[in-house]
Amino acid sequence: MKTGEKITKSRKDVNLTQDQLAQLMGVTRQTISKWETDSALPETAKLVRLAETLNVSCDYLLKNDQPKTTEITMKSENSYVIDWTKLYPVLSEYPKAVDCDEYHRIFSKMIKDMMKAYNYSLEDTVSVLKDLQYKVFLQMQEEETKTDEKS
Repeated sequence: MKTGEKITKSRKDVNLTQDQLAQLMGVTRQTISKWETDSALPETAKLVRLAETLNVSCDYLLKNDQPKTTEITMKSENSYVIDWTKLYPVLSEYPKAVDCDEYHRIFSKMIKDMMKAYNYSLEDTVSVLKDLQYKVFLQMQEEETKTDEKS
């Protein structure tokens, strides 16, 4: 499968139109069309963001391998377990490199402080912190994109 076909398939797999993908990528719909017809290839910085947006790897888009997948196992009748390490290998690698105890202390303190300050349940507190973390991620990603575009 060619790169353009992979972009088209991956875009459809995440239920995005060309217009929606263009907006997320900060390009025109015509640019997406050119990528999907192999008339042009995304710049390196755009390729990385494209892969992230489409939940595939850059290798998948450029090479002839399969998209990243994850294994979902039925735990009980209405309960499933997802092996996220298949989709994100870093999840099985980081405990060897990161001082997990230090981050555990930091995160525990954040959770306890927020629960006390706002009288949130543990579940609500973790949800709020996840939301805040995601917003910071998006902001940093946007800043990184602006820096890449200036280069």
